[in-house]
Amino acid sequence: MPFDTSTRIALGVPYFRCLPGRGIFTQPAQLQTTGTGDSAVVEQTLRQAEASATALTLRVGQRVKWSGKHAGTESGKHAGTVRYVGPVTFAAGEFVGVELDDAAGRHDGSFMGESYFECEFGKGIFSQASMLKALTEPIIKV
Repeated sequence: MPFDTSTRIALGVPYFRCLPGRGIFTQPAQLQTTGTGDSAVVEQTLRQAEASATALTLRVGQRVKWSGKHAGTESGKHAGTVRYVGPVTFAAGEFVGVELDDAAGRHDGSFMGESYFECEFGKGIFSQASMLKALTEPIIKV
């Protein structure tokens, strides 16, 4: 089989490359490591990933920097304000809705017919907390 890779993308953000048909997105809690010689290392890595994902507690009104990108935008160059934190109907897990300062987003706080927050069209994004960095600027009241 020739080594032909494809990029795994979620919500416009490229995450990893793999053989076609072999990549999936999942929550760390859904993974099990048995039958591998490196299972202890994998278990430790999964625990660290879960800890870092839950360690970042974001609040509505908090200023953040988004490390993701959409086509035609620069990665890691977009600051914004958290407008929503919680579950979404389009994916499993907790997502953070951010109103970006610039028009590097994709929507207005609504996605797939569901409204989560309001902002100017083109400034809204949804992101995993791991793709956001809290800024030291004061929290903005909403």
